[in-house]
Amino acid sequence: MSIVAIAVLGTALMLTAAAAAIFAVRARRGDLRLGILDEVAHAAEAGDSLRETMDAITAILVPALADFCVIDLIHGEELRRGAVRAYGPRAAEVEAGLAARPPVLQAQMADAAAREVQPPRFFERVSAEDLRDVAADSADLEFLLGLDVRSGVSVELRSRGRPTGMLTLGVTGRRSFGPDAARFVTILAGRVALALDNAGLFSALERRERERSEIAETLQHGLLPPPLPHIPGWALAASYRPAGEENELGGDFYDAFRIAGGWMVVVGDVTGRGAQAAAVTAQARYALRTAAALTGDPVIALQTLNRELLARRGAALCSVAALAIDEGGEGSVRLAVAGHPPPLVAGPGPAREAAPSGPVLGAFPDGRWPISRTRLNQGEVLVVVTDGVTEAQGDEERFGEPRLRAELAGVGGVAPATQKLEIALQRFSHGSNDDDAAILAIAPAPSARAPASAPERALVERLFVAFNRRDGDEIDALCDDRMEFFATGTAEAIGRDGPYVGPAGLQQYLSDVEQAWDELLITPSSVERLTGSLLVLGRVYARSRLLGIRDIPVAWTWRLEGERFVRGEVFPDPDRVPASG
Repeated sequence: MSIVAIAVLGTALMLTAAAAAIFAVRARRGDLRLGILDEVAHAAEAGDSLRETMDAITAILVPALADFCVIDLIHGEELRRGAVRAYGPRAAEVEAGLAARPPVLQAQMADAAAREVQPPRFFERVSAEDLRDVAADSADLEFLLGLDVRSGVSVELRSRGRPTGMLTLGVTGRRSFGPDAARFVTILAGRVALALDNAGLFSALERRERERSEIAETLQHGLLPPPLPHIPGWALAASYRPAGEENELGGDFYDAFRIAGGWMVVVGDVTGRGAQAAAVTAQARYALRTAAALTGDPVIALQTLNRELLARRGAALCSVAALAIDEGGEGSVRLAVAGHPPPLVAGPGPAREAAPSGPVLGAFPDGRWPISRTRLNQGEVLVVVTDGVTEAQGDEERFGEPRLRAELAGVGGVAPATQKLEIALQRFSHGSNDDDAAILAIAPAPSARAPASAPERALVERLFVAFNRRDGDEIDALCDDRMEFFATGTAEAIGRDGPYVGPAGLQQYLSDVEQAWDELLITPSSVERLTGSLLVLGRVYARSRLLGIRDIPVAWTWRLEGERFVRGEVFPDPDRVPASG
């Protein structure tokens, strides 16, 4: 073989090897790009939220295809930065800078895309002049120059015939994009747009479901028993727990409202559960309020509700105990009971029935409900429960009326009556209530003590407003560094022993309130003088999804030194406050 032939053969072999190497590189690049398209397709099929899908896509593209990636989304007429990812030792710094800078080039493309499809903006070799054209200002230009971008491409995202955003990729250092890379990014943009569109639809469904849930929760809260009012001369307490752990609203209800010459207190129970029971509950409450406000007669209120229930499409039954009381605490109560467990009077001796029960409402058009009268002496309590108490199931039997009477025997005070029944019911049913349960107690209030001075009342009002607003700064301003606060109810709810001490302790108390209760409202009604301290009488309305509602009269004792509180204590039973503090 001649020297020339050998040289020609060697050159041919070198060219063949080079071609094989080029084909191998292109094959690997093709495999990489096919893999990227496949991963983006999987992200589209995952059905995650829009945010999660954008994060997944940027993680696929960086660093496999680019050193940084930006996704911008069109919202109405505005382009908003959706997701950013960068690779390298300065990744966090670059991501923060890209997230903060305005999308100048992308916004220009989005404006034009609203009129016609836009070709990619491809920069095979990025120059300082290119960066100057897309920089928002000198500081932005300095940031872009610091990225050391070698190549970049921005392409529009288009789905269902309309522009939805922009995809921007860039490489730095020794990497670069060629025209084939730009063509691939255009193909890639179609997959990305599809993935984001699918995720956007999913997010829209999530948003609509969230909105429906918020509406349902708002309506549910609107139908929950409201805080009981202060009724001069009377003490009231209530407990309400719906069946199950997810719903706060059931078929049981209680209410108290003004009527001519006094007040009416009602306790009711609607048959059924869920939305239908809630609708009947709302109708019952407002029918009773309207009829009672116009007539002041509990029997007429029951008759009115009975007619409305009979006129409803479909069966709707409701049991109600309606109590009319005179303002001033004379102890006289007029009662009308329809299909409800008979109200009981508890006191020093055995509990006794206060009124018989007539037919349930919504069943008989000619039903009659007699009115009964009873007088409560000091130390006696009128207790009304729904059948969620008497019908509660234990290990082998139901709670029953005999057990109810036994628990109430000798009880004194409205708060102890409701709390004792609630504890007995929970122990009996092991905390699992199959039906809604409501308890309401009413009694003549004890006589008032000596009123506090106007400055003292003003300080107490400021403190209680601060507690209701969870205003830690105001509480710190009113309380001494030595402050000791014994918050019985909240401490028990979270399993805490001992007082809250000083400003740090009071801040912890506010945190515990948020942990224990979804809603906690304290309302003082009077501030009186004890030996060495102030006595505040008022109410606490506490609600949580787990514990239900407790609405009880409460007493607080507060000790002042100058204009700062140094000690506070809560007494769930206002009748058992020490005479001095």
